[in-house]
Amino acid sequence: MAQDDDPLISVLTVNWNGKRYLDDLFNSIFSLNYPMEKLQVLMVDNNSSDDSVKYVKKKFPSVEIVELDENRGYAGGNNEGFKRAKGKYIALINNDCMADPGWLGEMLAIFNKSTSDAKIGAVGPKVVFYWQYLPLQIISESHNIAEKDKGNTKPRRLGVRLSQVKAYPSSMGNAKTDKSSRAKSGYSADIEPEIRYLDGFYPPETGSSGEAIYWTRGNAVMAVPIADISTDTILELKVSSEISANNLKIVLGEEILKVKKVGKRPVKIWIKIASDLYRYRKDIINSCGAKINRSFYSRDRGYLSFDDGQYCRVEEIFALSGSSFMVDRKMLEDTGYFDPDFFTYYEDIDLFWRARLKGWKHFFTPNALIRHHHCGSGKEWSYDFTYHVLRNRLLMIYKNGWLLAFIRSQAAFTVSKAIHTLYYLSQLVRGSKVRRMDIPIRFRIFFEMFYLLPKYLKKRLDIRLSRKTGDRQIKTWFKVF
Repeated sequence: MAQDDDPLISVLTVNWNGKRYLDDLFNSIFSLNYPMEKLQVLMVDNNSSDDSVKYVKKKFPSVEIVELDENRGYAGGNNEGFKRAKGKYIALINNDCMADPGWLGEMLAIFNKSTSDAKIGAVGPKVVFYWQYLPLQIISESHNIAEKDKGNTKPRRLGVRLSQVKAYPSSMGNAKTDKSSRAKSGYSADIEPEIRYLDGFYPPETGSSGEAIYWTRGNAVMAVPIADISTDTILELKVSSEISANNLKIVLGEEILKVKKVGKRPVKIWIKIASDLYRYRKDIINSCGAKINRSFYSRDRGYLSFDDGQYCRVEEIFALSGSSFMVDRKMLEDTGYFDPDFFTYYEDIDLFWRARLKGWKHFFTPNALIRHHHCGSGKEWSYDFTYHVLRNRLLMIYKNGWLLAFIRSQAAFTVSKAIHTLYYLSQLVRGSKVRRMDIPIRFRIFFEMFYLLPKYLKKRLDIRLSRKTGDRQIKTWFKVF
């Protein structure tokens, strides 16, 4: 039952071809522990082609839909939602998220502590990955091999080589069911990219068929998502060893799941994880707020760590993850909306930095929870991802930071561009086929800066001349990573 003092809250999501996620999203929103008559639920659709709009109109008729005639990205889409939001507070949530029933109420409780001396502009929840995970220990012998690095020979510790790693519910077929048979039975590959390689792995390599290859340094930790808690899970992988006859052991908690001697010839193994072992499953953190370092790179707090209660208190933080947060309308009126030119990536850090310069504070609460399909509507390190991450970071520094900070960042970017390009050319001369999509992107950004900096000069002057918080205060938020 609604209370007279319950404020109207606008819940806003931006959608682009995310129809497959919308059931979870809206079912969770309409199951919140908050009076429905005090909610305005908005969906801004960025010109989807998957019938998302038609689907929502039919299944969730109370959702207010804003249909755009082009894809304006996360920034532009949310800005359109801000214009139509009627609530005192606006809660943003990605279309690939699912909210815990107490999500809104717990964030609102923090806003209720705001005062004129401590203006709370935004509050964010704990964001975990959608699935819960089993932490598997990959235990193997570690061998040193000679590896050349820049003309020098150095030892490299190697364990085993993993590839073609898959995980699926046993209800989709027996352990050796082929891919086509699983597809006919309704198998979904959505959870395969969600397997996480958390500790003890070298950066992934790409095999001849385009598959990801992971080398362990010896003992490593891999996290396997549990898509269906009512049935066993099958883990399928191909494994080999650079050094012959490596002893491989896979352990879950106190249970030994597999013992296998592997050599240089890759062998495929299947492991059945019984559902009674799901007692070991844990959440993996996606974000407990965002932090920045001296180079103005941002990172989610707690990213890819198991949720063992290490982020258990309400605390002030520099910024929040764009996947979900609640903002006071007054803050948006004071600082402005997202920068629409950013399209996506770093638009959230840019907004929170601007707000801090205006004197607003941002808080994280572990009591509000969101489950998130990370990059469900986008792909990490695709062309667009790489372009917007590299470009928007530089523009953010130019707009909000002191001039020397931008000069150093631009100089570092230029030197990095040269180094990456020279290394790429040297690899080509040696006959190595290296795919470096970022090289042309770096050149594109370098030349774009000649007209973007004059274009952004007014924005910079407006922000810098109206700030109420000094740069020294911003520097106190720098973290080492």
